Amino acid sequence: MYIGELSSLTGATPKAIRHYEKLGLLPVAKRKGNYRIYTEIDVQSVKMIRLAQTVGFSLAELHELSALKYKHKHFPVEIARQLIQKKNQQIIEQKEALNRLQDNLKQLEDEITNTYVTRHISAETDH
Repeated sequence: MYIGELSSLTGATPKAIRHYEKLGLLPVAKRKGNYRIYTEIDVQSVKMIRLAQTVGFSLAELHELSALKYKHKHFPVEIARQLIQKKNQQIIEQKEALNRLQDNLKQLEDEITNTYVTRHISAETDH
């Protein structure tokens, strides 16, 4: 299949597909004249790359996984699981950091409110 069909099947733009190839996330496509020819494994790879990106993986994080997949001609499931566990731990840590940030924001709001109310009440009693 040509790049346009791969694009239609995966939702990735032709530019993104060429970028994945340039980064080594996809093997160099076979050619028929000037046209790149893709296979079903490329469809699955592009779908996996796009899904992985939606859950926070960078293209750099996916590089080793893709290289191993094409080198050994099968998907390295155990390595993928390890990467997913690592990403999940990062998400947990990000959630904890956001919760701390939210607590600090509430503390700031309380401090501002208490300061304003205290000054406002003092100003009223002074008059």
